[in-house]
Amino acid sequence: MSGGKGAALVALGAAAGASLLALALYLVGELGEKEGDADGDRPVAAASPDPVRNAALRQRLGIVEAPLSAWSGAQQASGYARGLDAGPLAAIIAEIDSAQATAAASQAQAARLDALYRNDISASRRSVEAARAQASADIARLRLARQRIALEYGPGLATLGDTGVHQLVSRIAAGEAALVRIDIPGVLLTGGSIVQITAGEGQTSARVLGAAAASDSKLQSAGVLVVLTGPVVRQVLTGRVLAAQAAASGTVSGVLVPRDAIVRYQGQMWVYRREGGKFEREALVEPIPVSEGWLVRGGLTPGTVVVVHGGASLLALETRPAQSAGEDD
Repeated sequence: MSGGKGAALVALGAAAGASLLALALYLVGELGEKEGDADGDRPVAAASPDPVRNAALRQRLGIVEAPLSAWSGAQQASGYARGLDAGPLAAIIAEIDSAQATAAASQAQAARLDALYRNDISASRRSVEAARAQASADIARLRLARQRIALEYGPGLATLGDTGVHQLVSRIAAGEAALVRIDIPGVLLTGGSIVQITAGEGQTSARVLGAAAASDSKLQSAGVLVVLTGPVVRQVLTGRVLAAQAAASGTVSGVLVPRDAIVRYQGQMWVYRREGGKFEREALVEPIPVSEGWLVRGGLTPGTVVVVHGGASLLALETRPAQSAGEDD
């Protein structure tokens, strides 16, 4: 009897252990499914927030909208601006200073000998004539040194005079100015004309000094010289080519797009316009740079509402990579 009871107790304990194990596995499975459901509720790629209806998001992105307006004005011709090396110009200035000092000294020497000769004091006529000849030669060297500015850089730069060119070289050395050559084929630029130079995202205007010394070998155009000042000088390096525009004959009209509304992406210029309940990115068709922004003659129409501030934030929101599973939105 005792042996039978022991076997029964052992069987009962095994059954109870199996039940507990089954219950534990069941609970673990339930918890795992719930956790899996919680993870499964997360989207693989979160939908982009709606900046049109979400006022807080619009404020955080700095989005400002404005309607486009019609524009008409003088037609702009495009060309190139190239920073010039001011090193040779500085060498010419040093030569002018040296020749000026030498000429002043030789003139003074000739004047002293002439005074001694007139007073019959230890000065011969021959020495006086030699001193005068030396003074004339030194004056000729000074004249040639001054002419080198017009011969090598152009008559426009020579109009600044010795003092003006000295100051210009000092400002160039300090990084406060830059000497730039402008070539716009088909447009005759004279002294005092205004040209627009685009450097990076900015644009600045400059007044033409005058003609350059020689034509461009590739464009076969008669270049002009301008002096640039301000923050744009940091982008005008020697030999760097920038875009330049100047007024040409005739007028042109279209839709004016502000510069702050432009978004550059994949080699094109875009704007974000309001289309129903969302913002749509639209490429500009053959934009023309003008003083107030960019002129577009196709695609956009006057009155179209576009984003004039915050377009870069919309582009970043649109092109952000899809979120991986398990990442927070």
